[in-house]
Amino acid sequence: MSFKVKDFMEISFPVTSFETPILEAAYMIADGVHDLIVVMERGIPKGFVSATDIVTKVIASGLDPAKIRVMDVMTTSCSTISPDDDMIHASEIIRGGANLLLVVKNNIFYGVITPNTLALRFGEYADKIVKDVTRNFSMLR
Repeated sequence: MSFKVKDFMEISFPVTSFETPILEAAYMIADGVHDLIVVMERGIPKGFVSATDIVTKVIASGLDPAKIRVMDVMTTSCSTISPDDDMIHASEIIRGGANLLLVVKNNIFYGVITPNTLALRFGEYADKIVKDVTRNFSMLR
C-alpha cells in the first residue's frame, strides 16, 4: 500500500498576497512556527517568501521592509505535487533540494509538504509502512 501526500501534508500554513509589505510578512513569520509564507493570487499559490528571502534580499540590501512588497522578493520557482501522489515521490523531490512542495490539484491549493513535515511525520509514516508490511506478510502465510 502506498501512502498519499494528502495524509501527511500540512493544511494549516500561513498565506499572504503579492501586495503584502515585507514588514508584515516578517511579523507573520516571527509569530508563527514556519519560516516561510505561501504567496497566493486569486486562491492559487504563486510562490513563497521565506525568512532567508527577507534577510538577504531586503535587510542585507538596506531596503525599507515597510516599503518593499512580497512580490518584489518572493521565490516563484516552486515544486508542486498532487494530494494523490505517493509520499515516496514527495520525499524524493524534497531530497532533491526543494524547500517547499505546494500541494495543488486542478488549481486548488490543499496544503504543503516541507522538509520539516517529513522529519516530524516520519515516525508515523514508518509505523504505517511496518504495519502494512506485517499485514501483507501474515496474509502470505
